[in-house]
Amino acid sequence: MKKFVFLYNFEPNEASADDSMDVWMAWFTSINASIIDMGNPFMEGLNVTKDSTSAITADKNPITGYTLIKALDMDAAVAIAKSCPSKTGVQVYEAVEM
Repeated sequence: MKKFVFLYNFEPNEASADDSMDVWMAWFTSINASIIDMGNPFMEGLNVTKDSTSAITADKNPITGYTLIKALDMDAAVAIAKSCPSKTGVQVYEAVEM
């Protein structure tokens, strides 16, 4: 099995429904066998370089959370991602073992 990172990013003005968390928890339950780390939502972030630190603002459409999953290959990871309740999609990356 390979490891994949799902990154979520939400539009800054996306309204969440009252049952949004229930929908997400139902999805996590449905893919439980593939989850390595369910992940966490992110709060405000900073972009840090050697010389400066700046806020990652909502207008930059920041990454707002992650999940680590295991799947046979990218096609299998994409199939799981397609079932995600995110309205703005999921970024899927293979995490290469080092």
